[in-house]
Amino acid sequence: MKLLFAVVQNEDAKKLIRALNDDGFAVTKIASSGGFLQGGNTTVMMGMDDERVEQALEIIRRESKVRKRYTVAPQATMIGYTMSNPTPIEITVGGAVVFMCDVWRYEHF
Repeated sequence: MKLLFAVVQNEDAKKLIRALNDDGFAVTKIASSGGFLQGGNTTVMMGMDDERVEQALEIIRRESKVRKRYTVAPQATMIGYTMSNPTPIEITVGGAVVFMCDVWRYEHF
């Protein structure tokens, strides 16, 4: 048995959870936020038999979109740093980060 944690952008969370549920995966939705951009994320937690892992990963790949965004360079937001006209930089956000753990024991009450 495996326990997966998929960290996705809030924009993708609803469609991802719906797609996982439609394929019979039970999920727990956890609100989270990223450290670099301080943006809202959703962490989707789900347990499954080993045989279903690839199916879940394929759904996550399909529903988690990569996007381009603009942000101000990190040093422009640091205390004591002054810049009259901070230059926005293009960054890639989105997709998914998936953590997978072996489950040695599972109990449902």
